[in-house]
Amino acid sequence: MTDDTNKNVANSLWKLIMVRGVVLVVVGLILLLFPKATLTTLIFIIGIYWLIDGVVTLYNTYKQRNIRKNWWWGLITGGLGIIAGLIVVLKPFSSSVLTTSFLMWFLGLVAIINGVSGLVSGIRIQRNENGGSSMIWGGIFSIILGIILISSPYTSALVVVKVIGSFAIFAGIITILLANRVKKKAQEIEIN
Repeated sequence: MTDDTNKNVANSLWKLIMVRGVVLVVVGLILLLFPKATLTTLIFIIGIYWLIDGVVTLYNTYKQRNIRKNWWWGLITGGLGIIAGLIVVLKPFSSSVLTTSFLMWFLGLVAIINGVSGLVSGIRIQRNENGGSSMIWGGIFSIILGIILISSPYTSALVVVKVIGSFAIFAGIITILLANRVKKKAQEIEIN
């Protein structure tokens, strides 16, 4: 590569990295400042997806009814997608609470099951040899996390949104700092 090519790549690269960093910070701020609205919007988008997917599934099932043996399964899944999508689109706030609660309950149950499994495995390892304590503590932590998610699912979801927002801001700041380092390298290439 020539010096001009290196300079052009470095100049465009730092700008791209900077834009990504700024977008991450903005998204993070939106998630932190408006967690309920963000959650409701996300569920609304999922509802639109379910609605469109249901319509497409019904259409494809109808077109392939003579080819497919289990074509009725497409009718069921397409119909359920349309119903779920309509419920979410017509009642976005109520749906966001219910969908979020279901998701947090599910994640909570998975965390409890994984925690119990880790706890039992850790105890078994500890009996036979040393080294099971990290699995025991991990299992206990997972069980506690599962109980928290189940005990207050909507609040837990809002906390998850805020945590994601915090990570996005942190990642955005790191990305902006990286963009500045790339910009300095680009300027060094211009000087040489």
